[in-house]
Amino acid sequence: MLSNSTRRWFAGLGVAGAFVAASATPAAAADAPFEIVTHDLLVAPGYLDYGSFFAHSTDDEAEPTFGRTTVDVDFSAVADFATVEPAWGWSCDVSSTKLHCEADLLDGDEPWFDYVVNGKDTAKPGQQGALKISVTSSGKTATGTAGVTIAEGVDLASDPTVEASGAPGGIANLPGVVRNAGDTTVDGAVLVVQADWLASFDGDFSNCRRQEDGFFAFCAFDTKIEPGRSYKLSENLPIKLRPETRTGAKFPVYLDWWTTDDFDQAFEDWQDEVKPGKGAELRLVEQSVKTARVPQTDLDQMNNFTVGTVRVTGNNPADLAAEGATATGKKGDVVTVAPSFTNLGPATLEYLGQGTPGIRLEDLPVRVTVPAGTTVTEAPYDCVPFQPSKEWDPWTANWGEPGAKEYACQVTESPKGMKNPYEFRLRVDTVTPDAAGVFVTRLGGDPNSKNNAAAIVVNPVGNGNPGTPGDGGQGGGDGGTLPITGSSAGLIAGIGALLLAAGFGGYVVARRRKTRFVA
Repeated sequence: MLSNSTRRWFAGLGVAGAFVAASATPAAAADAPFEIVTHDLLVAPGYLDYGSFFAHSTDDEAEPTFGRTTVDVDFSAVADFATVEPAWGWSCDVSSTKLHCEADLLDGDEPWFDYVVNGKDTAKPGQQGALKISVTSSGKTATGTAGVTIAEGVDLASDPTVEASGAPGGIANLPGVVRNAGDTTVDGAVLVVQADWLASFDGDFSNCRRQEDGFFAFCAFDTKIEPGRSYKLSENLPIKLRPETRTGAKFPVYLDWWTTDDFDQAFEDWQDEVKPGKGAELRLVEQSVKTARVPQTDLDQMNNFTVGTVRVTGNNPADLAAEGATATGKKGDVVTVAPSFTNLGPATLEYLGQGTPGIRLEDLPVRVTVPAGTTVTEAPYDCVPFQPSKEWDPWTANWGEPGAKEYACQVTESPKGMKNPYEFRLRVDTVTPDAAGVFVTRLGGDPNSKNNAAAIVVNPVGNGNPGTPGDGGQGGGDGGTLPITGSSAGLIAGIGALLLAAGFGGYVVARRRKTRFVA
């Protein structure tokens, strides 16, 4: 059971990780050149929760050099109602009330410490205490505290997926539902909405606070959510689609339900970043009068997370025009090619790739076939070896792995006129005139299939150097138009067959995010 903001850090869900990391509390660094950043925990009797803290260098100009680092946690103040254990990544000595842990950190790394808090079966909601934390490096020590409160366990739940649609420049109305999957009445809830700048929250409800750009919004409800009952929003959430959104695009909008206490703890420092609306109240059905209450924490926050999909209708496509590349080299040379595509518009091409809910390898919109007689020694991180029959996890896939014969590649957000190159380093194993590969774009709704493929050629014939390999220099990445003669004519004819075989599919949409944590 991961019932607090740490689950969001580890799950990589974006909204909570970003907000909680920023709302964590830095402690005084004393004489140390670093400070400890902590956050408080709510834990239910008989359940466990994960906490974490890290030490951050106070010198933003210098690279961190922690080296041998020790962490001490004194949890005697919570020992009557909870136990504390180290989670992973450190060598620790554990007593009944203290942890002493050590690790050697590489230059550039900062210490991140994970721990587990177990609420005792005999614990009572409302009991609380604080962990005393110290981090020591190079003889310098910084200290901090992290509060632990025993809370009543409840279980909010929501539908795993919902859908809506709208035209570019219009509104998509996204529904939202929450229910009580536990046995205890939930005293109020907060809905956290995470949208996209191309598909943003546009509500003006009096009980919702939102960022100006509509990327985040928090809607608070004082409704008593009774066990076994389901509650629907009184109005669907308005999601504004920018005029440049692409017909056929699918934008994720994340709806995450929190208990009031979990939310207040995780987002306490963010209230000034969002502004309340001025319109009518967004409500949940079945409201009741408030009564005295104890703190509550959600026992399973993985079932109260909804992925909404907003589909763009209308007639606003994106035309992706492929551009090939050429290079010349002798046997053993390593040459560079950078085939590319340009978005000719009129719509903006949204992010398509890693991090997209339900993304399949064959859904990636760029496909690269490597020229015969060459080996990829360096591939762009945006590309992954194409093996459609293999089970594929985009988060653990071998992005940028050299040596494959074919690659599938994700794309970045691209407004009209933006060019997207993919740079490959190729070793020439066999010198063959017009050694040919193909660069193909595969985007659902692309209005012009004639410009979706271009040739990648190593040692091209012609252009003042007929049939003769060059001097080992690297050819330009912007190959332009190739002479359609000889073996090149066969290559271009083959591109049409490749396009037909590849097909054109729709794509689920999400931003690729990279996050690095150091234990």
